[in-house]
Amino acid sequence: MPFLSDEIKALWFENATDVHGYQCDFYPGIVSTKVWADEEYLPLCHLPYMPKGWADVDGIPESGELDCTETYSVSYGAIHPIFCAFLGIMYVVYFSLLFTWYRASRSRRKTKNAPHPPYTVSEKFYVGALVICVTGIISAVDVGSAAGIIPNWLYSCLLGVQGSGVNVILVLMVTNWIAIMTARGRDTSMLPWVRKVYLLGIGGSVVDFLCTSLEEFTAPDVDGAYDGTVNGIKHAFLGLLEGGFCVLGLVFALRMKSQMSSGQQVNEKQKEQVRKIVGYTYVVGGAGSVGVLFRFSRTALRLGVTVYPAPACSAVGFIMGALVELVVLLVVTCVVIAQRPSKQKKIKPHGETMMTTAASTSVESTEGS
Repeated sequence: MPFLSDEIKALWFENATDVHGYQCDFYPGIVSTKVWADEEYLPLCHLPYMPKGWADVDGIPESGELDCTETYSVSYGAIHPIFCAFLGIMYVVYFSLLFTWYRASRSRRKTKNAPHPPYTVSEKFYVGALVICVTGIISAVDVGSAAGIIPNWLYSCLLGVQGSGVNVILVLMVTNWIAIMTARGRDTSMLPWVRKVYLLGIGGSVVDFLCTSLEEFTAPDVDGAYDGTVNGIKHAFLGLLEGGFCVLGLVFALRMKSQMSSGQQVNEKQKEQVRKIVGYTYVVGGAGSVGVLFRFSRTALRLGVTVYPAPACSAVGFIMGALVELVVLLVVTCVVIAQRPSKQKKIKPHGETMMTTAASTSVESTEGS
């Protein structure tokens, strides 16, 4: 078992100050003069527990024995329940809006001859965002498994669904852009090479889900630990994939902008919609660049090491550890803004919004997959 023995604890820890220094200075690699500075960091307690009284100078007995009964949530303080409530409320609100718009779009397109019409690209955005919202609501009960309410393996699965959902939305957006820009008249079905790009993106999303969900089992002796090499390879692959899709999105956004400025016969309303789409794509490209840098930084730091759960040292540390959750929420926020119905009509014909409107092509795209 990769945990410190009672003998080592008695040797290293005289009081809570030593425990705090070991967890909050030694874990991130800060230079220390303590005897354990040249040792490998090993967790003191199983996730989601911390040594009871570790924040109290006199909270650790002289024997060095640690009472692992204080949860990460308690150690973090009020920030954990506040953050959980914030995520939960946001996802409930977003789910309500998206589900209402989705139902309106589907019911508007139903006819006697087509009671179950094929899904448009816009409706696929709704479905993807709704799945993320459902998993987000569940995971908001116990973000990071810090309170021990949600098992860490289940939380990993929920986070895997959210991460892969974000990738699917990116893939749908970019391939729909390419399909529109390579359209043959009003036919916006995917060309063979575009469909291959689409399938590659969906395959990468599946890899993201499987790796995130199964990482928990790559270091089975410690809850929340995982093999850094597996994690680093995953981030490198997804960084390349997501970077490629961001570049494609920007290239075709610039091409659309160029066509819009070349005197093409489009009305002012269509021009305004294209401006919004191009702007939205720039935002995604910028956010994607940050995401790619994040991916590659993780690859550089984690190859060849075992990654243990970060100790609950501060509110700032908790927020930094929840960056993935915040990025996912940001993406869903962008989808809600982009997919909101037009002010002129509750739902545009065929359920399309600015995400799937092009200047000179029909946007009733049922070929999104």
